[in-house]
Amino acid sequence: MKGPSAISINRASYLAFITAFVILATQVLAARIISAKLLNNYAFFVISLTMLGFAFSGVVLSRWLPRLAARFNETISWCSGLFVLSTLVVTWLFYHAGTGSQKFATRGEFAASFLSLMPFALLYTVPFAFGGFILGLLLAMPELPARRIYCFDLIGSACGALSVLLAISGWGVENSLLAVCGVQWVGSLLLAPPNGRGARLVAGVALIGIAGAAVCGNSFFTMRNRDDSILGNTEKATTGFVLEHTAWDPVARIEVTRIPPPNPQEMPYPTLIGDNQAFLGRFKKVITQNNFAFTYAVDYDGNKQSLAGIEQTIYSAAYQATSISKPRVAIIGVGGGFDVLTALYFDAAEVTAVEINAATVHLLKETYHEYFKAWVEDPRVHLVQAEGRHYLSSHPQKFDILQLSGVDSYSGTPGAANVFSENFLYTAEAFDLYLSRLTDAGMLNMMRMEHRPPREMLRALATAVAALRRNGVTNPAKHIIMLTATAGNFTSMLVKKTPFEPAEEQRIMAWAATNKFLKATAAPRWNTPEKNFYQQFLSLNDPDAEDAYFAMCPFNVVPATDDKPFFFRFSYWRHLWAQTPLIRATVPALEISVLILGVFIAAAALVCVWLPLRLMGETSGGQVVRWRYGLIFAGTAIGYMAIEIALLQKFGLFLGHPNYALSVVLAVLLLATGIGSLLSREIVQRLGNLRMVSFVLAVCVLVEQLLVLPHLLTWVALPFALRAGMVSLLVLPLGILMGTFVPTALEHLKNSGHARLVPWAWGINGIFSVLAPVASVALSVTYGISLLLLSAIPIYLMAGMVFSTGNTWEKSGKDPGRC
Repeated sequence: MKGPSAISINRASYLAFITAFVILATQVLAARIISAKLLNNYAFFVISLTMLGFAFSGVVLSRWLPRLAARFNETISWCSGLFVLSTLVVTWLFYHAGTGSQKFATRGEFAASFLSLMPFALLYTVPFAFGGFILGLLLAMPELPARRIYCFDLIGSACGALSVLLAISGWGVENSLLAVCGVQWVGSLLLAPPNGRGARLVAGVALIGIAGAAVCGNSFFTMRNRDDSILGNTEKATTGFVLEHTAWDPVARIEVTRIPPPNPQEMPYPTLIGDNQAFLGRFKKVITQNNFAFTYAVDYDGNKQSLAGIEQTIYSAAYQATSISKPRVAIIGVGGGFDVLTALYFDAAEVTAVEINAATVHLLKETYHEYFKAWVEDPRVHLVQAEGRHYLSSHPQKFDILQLSGVDSYSGTPGAANVFSENFLYTAEAFDLYLSRLTDAGMLNMMRMEHRPPREMLRALATAVAALRRNGVTNPAKHIIMLTATAGNFTSMLVKKTPFEPAEEQRIMAWAATNKFLKATAAPRWNTPEKNFYQQFLSLNDPDAEDAYFAMCPFNVVPATDDKPFFFRFSYWRHLWAQTPLIRATVPALEISVLILGVFIAAAALVCVWLPLRLMGETSGGQVVRWRYGLIFAGTAIGYMAIEIALLQKFGLFLGHPNYALSVVLAVLLLATGIGSLLSREIVQRLGNLRMVSFVLAVCVLVEQLLVLPHLLTWVALPFALRAGMVSLLVLPLGILMGTFVPTALEHLKNSGHARLVPWAWGINGIFSVLAPVASVALSVTYGISLLLLSAIPIYLMAGMVFSTGNTWEKSGKDPGRC
């Protein structure tokens, strides 16, 4: 058998690069797969558990490192082959497994639904354990320099982050998954050729698995959908729903389904479609995003009269009220084009339609060109692929109508860890922007589903009122009209920079009075027959009274901000134990999810990692040494994740698309961390010790947070290359400094007689790499993104001080184990 000397430093570095490349790409791909089947906010929760595989690899290596290192090539071949096979098997199981309806009305039902998804998380832990074995073995081998291996690990991750997003757009998720499995198979075969019968066998079976999945792609990757979803209806023979097309976008999967005409008597939100039978007959397709958010795609022939009936829908509210003929319209979130058709029906002079998903734009312009060309090619329509708020920030044009119909930015990408939809479209800063982009007589129409009692549109109302005040309005109630569906509780909020004219109000009131699907719930000169939450809030007309209202309101309806952009989080942590009937009847989903996941991960880490490490007794070294290095490796995992998540959140809007943040920020951060790892010895020597590195890192974070990040949006109109360059310059020093900690600690363990602690340290780092995102989510939604970023400062200061103190003790000749 070949021993550890058979692998050169260069080959080990290349193997670390390829493995890290594949692992990062597979994580992103798995997150997209999970989002397409489960509700979108579950994706990150499930993926975070995959890092338990890294932690578990530390357990195995801690016990059997010498044996595995002595059979290096065979170990690598087994791990690579099993990584490929387990990825394919787990993906097949996930695609074909049933997940129920995922509907819940009570806390118990929600907890049961959440817990029922945990097996999926555990399944995806398996392949990452094998990937963790490879990286952990390379880092732990005494003859290999940890700082170089760690450098290539991080650079590989950076390249994986960039490549996988391009691959998703070009090949789709399934083909990309097969491609990265192939990369791992080829890379391990070339760099560590199998030299045992078993290793060759598993490599051969892995190759057969890749080829078989590629040949049987349609059946292998046929997804069984949720019972209560639109695509779930396509699996039932009698519904008339037929899935026609799917397209992957790095943000989401887009599906096109042929449907029978909807029935307003059976639909939950009839105000979205009206009851004109001729018009309903044109509802032939529906476009969904991750089999969840939906938009109807009406068969429009270019004749305005074919849209007769669209004026009944709540989409037309702003056109019913405005006194401007042939308005200039901006639409945020195009989907199937229903908002665009509404604008064309009301003779809009110009329609700027902004859509974030490239896959949707391609579908409208290319894949279904014949179906959509009547409005896509209309000279009045300008279809733009961009994030809505970024587009408005970088284009000074003003509009007569600005429409946001149930639109979400879906910027909670897996790397960002924002599992409950942070949304920069509904923050206080966003509403300031919207008002600035309206003409003097212009109108904002924001429409969303509402809860009972109101929360979502009540928060939007509070945000609009505050924005109007910042715009110099003394009585915001004169500038707002609220319309609410009589069934389904869908609500439209009309906001004007100037007060509503009597004629405008009369028109909208007359329209609402004759519309069977909605009613007016607040207006300047009109009192509803019965009081409602919207009218009550507008009647306060005083900032202090509104603050008192927020304090007394059982739900969180305080306006969201760019620092806390979690518009859809209406609960508080105290709701977990609240006893009032109103609160007990609601489900604080984020708080319950974070609590369950935290307990679940902690228990899994305790049973699968910490307890075996303790029982096996292979972590030689004194208790003080273990405690000190435990703090260092735990702290670096938590601190690194806090900075990574905060930067992804901060730069997403500035760069213009959540994927740009994932590409630029994550890639530059990982690349910079790799450079810091490679230069860690020189950096630490130049600054004196790791404690000084932590001081310099703290200063850099403070300077960027206080002097640069608050002014980002003032440069949003710069060309993308310049913005990406600015982000890179801000991320680069942080990554380089953070990159010095782990390799310095690993090298010190190897050189101070505690080499057997390296796998243990790898396991500790893995545990806290799983716990850190959960803690980051809780901190970010509760106290804001800025505090999340700043929280990394004391953590890194602690790591630097603990290491420097421990290093001094060891240099003094004392036995740390006896201190």
